[in-house]
Amino acid sequence: MDKAFIHKVEQIILEHIEDEKFGANELASEINLSSSQLLRRIKNISGKTTSEFIRDTRLQEAAKLIKEDQYTASEISFQIGFSSPSYFNKCFHDYFGITPGEYKEKFEKILIEEETQPKLKKPTRLKHQKNILLVILSVVVIIISFILVKNFLNTRGENQSYSIAVLPIKCLSNDKSNQYFADGVMDDIMNHLSTIKEFRVISRTTMEQYRKTNKTAPEISKELRISHIIESSFQKYKDSVMIIVQLIDAKKDKHIWSKKFEREFGNIFTLESEIAKEIASELKITLSPDKINQIESKPTDNLEAYTLYLKGRFFWHQRTKKDLERSIYYYNQTLQLDSTYALAYSGLADTYLHMAGWGWYDRMKGLLKAKEFATKALFINNNIAESHATMGALFAYGQWNWNAGEKEFKHAISLNPNYASAHEYYSMLLDVMGRRKEARKEIDIALQLNPHSAILNQLSAGYYFRSEYYDKSLEKSLKNQKNFKNHPLVNTNNFRIYMMQKNYSKAIQELKRNLELNPLTQKYVDTVQIIYKNSGIKGVYRWRLQNDIKNNYEIYFIAEKYAFLGENDKALTLLEKCYKSRSVWAPYIKCNPFFKNLQSEPRFQTILKKMNLDD
Repeated sequence: MDKAFIHKVEQIILEHIEDEKFGANELASEINLSSSQLLRRIKNISGKTTSEFIRDTRLQEAAKLIKEDQYTASEISFQIGFSSPSYFNKCFHDYFGITPGEYKEKFEKILIEEETQPKLKKPTRLKHQKNILLVILSVVVIIISFILVKNFLNTRGENQSYSIAVLPIKCLSNDKSNQYFADGVMDDIMNHLSTIKEFRVISRTTMEQYRKTNKTAPEISKELRISHIIESSFQKYKDSVMIIVQLIDAKKDKHIWSKKFEREFGNIFTLESEIAKEIASELKITLSPDKINQIESKPTDNLEAYTLYLKGRFFWHQRTKKDLERSIYYYNQTLQLDSTYALAYSGLADTYLHMAGWGWYDRMKGLLKAKEFATKALFINNNIAESHATMGALFAYGQWNWNAGEKEFKHAISLNPNYASAHEYYSMLLDVMGRRKEARKEIDIALQLNPHSAILNQLSAGYYFRSEYYDKSLEKSLKNQKNFKNHPLVNTNNFRIYMMQKNYSKAIQELKRNLELNPLTQKYVDTVQIIYKNSGIKGVYRWRLQNDIKNNYEIYFIAEKYAFLGENDKALTLLEKCYKSRSVWAPYIKCNPFFKNLQSEPRFQTILKKMNLDD
């Protein structure tokens, strides 16, 4: 009975062996006994306390793993529930009388002695010759293997790269208002990692989808095509902060490294850079002195300003009109405390750029403000990738200075290869200029970094459309509809694709579906069907044209409809207005298939020349 009980206890411990928090209380709960009942029973059988029995079971399992010779002592310590390798070494020594390394050497020595014991039976001459031949072949194989392994390791050392997903940080504090601070601190660590060229770091936007996930590390690895996951938890109390960070081999679901960091709040920047450097070190990445200086640089000496900045960035990530306005408020509060806080200026520049782009702020005023704040940020710190990307967007889409824009985008990417928005903006420039293959490459990189972005996926479908790969565009667009059902942009593309394919019946079905999605337009569904039956697709287009004019719709898309109807003069007049108002859509006239029949028109070529898009 006692033997069966102990076996059951051991099995339960082994099932939870990687969980360092699995202790006496958890074991008692699993075995349906009170803690005191379990203690008495284990004590009577083994003479140990429950905690001692759990620890010793862990250490016995560690000895088995050492004999397998597949893992380092540090890796084994995490696998058996010790978060500190040094504490594991101490416990192992106390239990076995030798260190894990000495235990491994002793076991290997025993194996060698067993293998080298003389055989009682003398081998025959034939067997002796075979043995000599085998030895020679073995030596040859060893030499070849050594050369191959050496070459592989040399190549690996030069070219090894890692794809990393940083899960949203867990805030352990009872004060949930600290979540913005925890997110901000982890953002800073992510930003440090993102500047390391050997790392591909998945964007915050995509990782936010996994804040409350129950998915395993291998499942996340498969979805995002990543090799490693970083998990972390955060606690802030009085004037101190604690962060526990774990680095996981996502494909194998194996802990590689874990460490608890506790620092005074005043040392938060040192803590952030220390974590980033240790992660790089664990993955055998050698950082240059310049990179170390970049990671260790402090954005401000004012911790209150830092706290306000994190609030601004917290609302910036929400990306609604209201939240962007709140982020502006906190960035301005930050600058009142520290007028040299470059990242706060950069945050303002990004916010005004996006608000102007979405029509939530006067376009020209928004672009001017974005330029003002990006310029201030770069004057203070010329190594901010976000500000260079913003300047690139301002040059390209504000001034149509494509060469200057491209230069800024490339510089932003060199500073932070993992900044998805820089790749996104650059892909848009390349698309506008007709450099299709390069645009595809950049949008694909952006999607690798931020695969759950509805906007990036929609842009990707749009690039196929403008390249006249309509089947691929439709395939991508239909997938977007499935994955981003509630996003306003993903229901607008299929109609135009069907039109280019001359699949008018499908186009009408798509139009009716779009009208049904909006309560204000549901009443037009039957109207569209009647018009199509009586007047064909051009009748439907003319009806849509009249509605667009009545509702002051974007003139670029009204021009599209005139072009489709063959009313080229009206289409060109609107495109000229598009240029004069510096519409965000104006540069796309060069690559829009709807305007293909206009491209030989002198007026059309004049517009392209004014936007510096003539060949």
